[in-house]
Parts: sequence; C-alpha cells; structure tokens
Amino acid sequence: MTVRALIVDDETMIAEDMALQLGARPDWEAQFCCDPSLVLDLITRHNINVCFLDIEMPGQSGIALSQQLRSDFPSVIIIFATAFAEHAATAYRLPATDYLVKPISASVLDEACVRVEQQLKAAGSKAIDPTAGMIAVKSMGRTDYIKTSEIVMGQAAGNYVCLHSKNREYLHRASFGELSDQLAPHGFLKCHRSYFVNASKVVSFVRNMKDGDELILEGGYRAPVSQAHRKSVNMVLSSSEMQG
Repeated sequence: MTVRALIVDDETMIAEDMALQLGARPDWEAQFCCDPSLVLDLITRHNINVCFLDIEMPGQSGIALSQQLRSDFPSVIIIFATAFAEHAATAYRLPATDYLVKPISASVLDEACVRVEQQLKAAGSKAIDPTAGMIAVKSMGRTDYIKTSEIVMGQAAGNYVCLHSKNREYLHRASFGELSDQLAPHGFLKCHRSYFVNASKVVSFVRNMKDGDELILEGGYRAPVSQAHRKSVNMVLSSSEMQG
C-alpha cells in the first residue's frame, strides 16, 4: 500500500525537508503545502492518507484545520508538528495519531511513520471483512457499509471509485488499483484499466471487433474489456461456467 502524505507548514524549508524525508521511505509519497487554504483541495485531488500539520500558521491554525479535516475527511490521519510544546495539551485532546515537537529527529519521524503504517494497515483490514463480506464505502463526511455481493461493478473516477449496485451508485474515496486488488478475493476481476466487475453479475460477454469487447452485467450495466485483460476475463468466466 502506498502512503500519501501532505506536510502543511508555513515555513517552506521545514516543509520541503520533511517531504523529502518521507518521500525517501519505501511505499511513501509526500508533498508539502505552505497555504492552509489549499489543503482540502489537495487532499481530494491526491487522495491523501496522512497530514502533518503545523499549529501556528497565518490565516488558519492547524487546530482549526484539523477540526475541518475530521468533519470532511474522517479517514485522513492527522499528526501535529510544532515548535511550541505549550500546544500539546490542546492537541492531545483532539483525535490525532501523534504530536511531534520541532526540530523533529529522524528517529522520532520514523516512529511516527511506523504508527501511521500500522494504523492504515488496520483500517484496510477492517474496510473489507472477508467473513461478513462487507465494505466500508467512504465519501465526504459519510461512510456506508454495503455487502460486496451487492456491488455489480466499479469505475475509476479520478481520486474516487464509482461503485455501482443494483439500486444505487456510491462514490468511494479510494485508489482504483488498491480497491480492485482488495476485492479480487471476493470474486471481482479487472476487465479494463478503469473498470472491475463482480464476476457473478456478468450476463454476457460481447465480442465486437469494431467498438471493442464488453461485458453486459445485471442491471443493464456495461463494462469495456481491454485487450490486456481479455485473456484473464475469459479464463475467469470459463472457470465459472465449468463450476456451474
């Protein structure tokens, strides 16, 4: 899993240095922002997992920004990073994973990163429960719990995945690649770089030399089958036919 971090600090050198340190970690991507007013847009566009927030910043404090993030992006992990230890009492009352005092040593930053990785791993294991067959679909300010068996197909939509069920569509804030990999053990297969389908919901496999192959699914949904995925789709569907 890739951890996508955003450092929010009005001191450019500090923010850039932390971004370089985090970006050097395996499976981490990091960027920094010195303008708190841009944070919500960056989180949406880049599917950020964790925010390192300075507390004293011009325009908006890290405390106020963290409260807004809790409301709009409840799954984003928050870590406070400040040079002022007197903020600790306030920060610790808020739902943050960590509180770091500047200057932040490499060992302290490493420990914080390990806690982030553990928290994301635990959240990922809870997002899809193999026993219950449920998935937590997270959108802005809302989490819906639906059965994986009810999902017909998924379609990439920027930093979101549009999940189609028989009666409703859900816009899930997640990486298309990671979500398709998580759902694969539940009978889902990728048929295109931007589409995955529930194999049990496939009604027909239509071959069309002119417009390209596609799958017809329950509910009248259609999903394209790319050349790169045609063989694997054929294998899965043929296996289903034999088992049936």
